[in-house]
Amino acid sequence: MPFWSAESRAQRIIEQVEAYRGFEVVSLPLDVWRSRWMPGLAKDGLLVGLNWSGTSATCYDVTPADAEAALVART
Repeated sequence: MPFWSAESRAQRIIEQVEAYRGFEVVSLPLDVWRSRWMPGLAKDGLLVGLNWSGTSATCYDVTPADAEAALVART
């Protein structure tokens, strides 16, 4: 499941990557992302795609636990 740290990054992918054309950027508060989305993604066995970029919309995919650990380490 892809997520971007800035609306502009997500919008760039929508404009540049055909598979994402027609998608809409939706802002999600960090506390909601951490308290609801991360546990749900972990339960479903999904990875978190962080700041995918480029014409192929690729970058890092991490577990929800690793994404949370990175956030904790930065605060």
